[in-house]
Amino acid sequence: MRGQLKRAWSDGTTHLLFEPVEFLEKLAALTPRPAINLILYHGVLAPYARWRPEVVAYGRPESDPATGPDGAMERSEAERRGATKPRYWTWAALMRRAFDLDVLRCPRCAGRMELVATIDDPAVIARILAHLGLPGAREGPEPASSVSPSRDAQPALPFAVL
Repeated sequence: MRGQLKRAWSDGTTHLLFEPVEFLEKLAALTPRPAINLILYHGVLAPYARWRPEVVAYGRPESDPATGPDGAMERSEAERRGATKPRYWTWAALMRRAFDLDVLRCPRCAGRMELVATIDDPAVIARILAHLGLPGAREGPEPASSVSPSRDAQPALPFAVL
């Protein structure tokens, strides 16, 4: 991989030459790890600052007409006593956040559905899918190929320097 610099370095270097793997190593070093915040807040805007609820609106209206001013007072009292929000996101909230898909919306009446149970046992899942006539029964993972493809069979990368 050959890259041209915007400006020449003090030693006169105008281009950088990398092997493809070396170039990917340089890019990987610049990529942040997952779940690392790129913007950090301090002071009142810090994640667990005591006064953060007073400063940040969190997308809520100032006063809810259904609860009135007394409901807002009860909520702030509960926050002061130490009542916390749930630690983990629900499955439905994650689906809505990631895919903008409301999985608890009824397709017939557009009402809210309730999650009654979660089925984790693969045998029960296979029986339900077979009963409904839906595909999805798997015997297991595909075995890995014992023979790796030769280097000549691999496609050439467009940025590779030969």
